[in-house]
Amino acid sequence: MRCSVSSVPSESKPAAAASKPRILIADDSRIVRASLTQHIRDRFDIREVVDGEAAWQAILLDSAIRVVITDLAMPKVDGFELIGRVRSSKVQRVRELPVIVITSADETTERERASAAGATDFLDRGIGSAELTARLEVLVRLSSTREALQETQATLESSRTVDPETELLALAFFDKQVEKLVSYARRNLSDVALISVVVELTFNTPQQSDSEIDQRAKLVGRALAASIRLEDFGTRTDRLEFCVATQSTGLSGVLRFAARLRKVLENVDAAGPGVEVWTCIGVATLSEELRRGGEELRLLACKRAQQAQSSHTRRIILGAAEGVAVGAYEGRPDDGSMDINLALALIRAGRTPEVVPHLARLLEQISPLLKLVRQQRELQESGPEAAGNAKLQGVSR
Repeated sequence: MRCSVSSVPSESKPAAAASKPRILIADDSRIVRASLTQHIRDRFDIREVVDGEAAWQAILLDSAIRVVITDLAMPKVDGFELIGRVRSSKVQRVRELPVIVITSADETTERERASAAGATDFLDRGIGSAELTARLEVLVRLSSTREALQETQATLESSRTVDPETELLALAFFDKQVEKLVSYARRNLSDVALISVVVELTFNTPQQSDSEIDQRAKLVGRALAASIRLEDFGTRTDRLEFCVATQSTGLSGVLRFAARLRKVLENVDAAGPGVEVWTCIGVATLSEELRRGGEELRLLACKRAQQAQSSHTRRIILGAAEGVAVGAYEGRPDDGSMDINLALALIRAGRTPEVVPHLARLLEQISPLLKLVRQQRELQESGPEAAGNAKLQGVSR
């Protein structure tokens, strides 16, 4: 009669047993499981299951398993399918788990099939304790070393994602994140904007060392990092050059965002006391050319910011599809990209001439507010009695 010999949960085992490397034995034969356990129980923590499906669930849920020993002929899920699931898993820990197959020496066809599926090694049914223990220890060390390497790589990768000096994303990681943002935008028919900002620093003192310039640039980077939203990405692309990626809902939103970044960076405290910050901004969007990747968009935005710097303009340099001349945002009255918030941001940034062509549209937007202001003034001038009548008519003082 076949039966299951379940292992004691790891949390209820003695500390010595819990510290042993864990081996999963998957076999529907109680005799085979008992024989293997007797050989290795002094050196390893054993977990037993009676079919391939139970083995698969154990592998997924128990990250302490270092090696799997499996039979090929099992109910529910056989050994071949179990090996296939392990090797095709999207989880690296599972995918690289050593799997040893229990076979007989004359089962050549089964061995070849299991090897093709991804079996790590094979055990003859009559193997001795010393050989079995030695082979398992080798595989456990290999598994532990691989896991330690993965943790080290993950730690290094994590340390490279953020520049601790500016608190912005590292450039390589920024490009990866933008590429994901671009892929998402293509799938969902949305847009992505890259905003490049070239910074010029004007010091009150006549001479500055390179180290002081670098330090002030780091402060600007931190000001930028603190001003962008959690869903946006920012990086430092050069000594005095930064870039921000954001999902775009239209030109108006991008221009407002860029104007807000300019206001933040040109704040008197952005680079510390005694330094004035001047910004030159370029913008590139995915909608200009859908074939462009994230890095291409970043380079294009940087190119436009540098163009703004070389032409000494305060305008935000935009562009169109490749092959069309890149131009500056002129603030055309009929382009629908100007609203009150953007107008106020441009005025505060010293770009009043760009707002003037939009005055008619802006006046139309604020006309209800002006009407309410006039009503309130008329009520105040008419005295308390008129104000009370107006309140009865639904006009709050």
